[in-house]
Amino acid sequence: MNEYEKLLQQIHLTYSNELYVVDYLGHLIKLECPFIVEATETIGNVQQGSRYEVLSVKISIRLETVYQINNSYYLYKSFEIL
Repeated sequence: MNEYEKLLQQIHLTYSNELYVVDYLGHLIKLECPFIVEATETIGNVQQGSRYEVLSVKISIRLETVYQINNSYYLYKSFEIL
């Protein structure tokens, strides 16, 4: 197994019920799933302006943060945390 395949295997196994974010005052905050987000754009079954519950947080193959909403995964940058 090469290094890329090892990385893919590790990413596939990642699972997190928490996300650390910095608030507008510069404080580090831990959010635990489920937490609520609002879609900033329409993607697939997600409608802009609607609120959704994030069930888990993962890392994509491209090393980007994704949210699990229902049974699908979406890039974090398409949402605003409420």
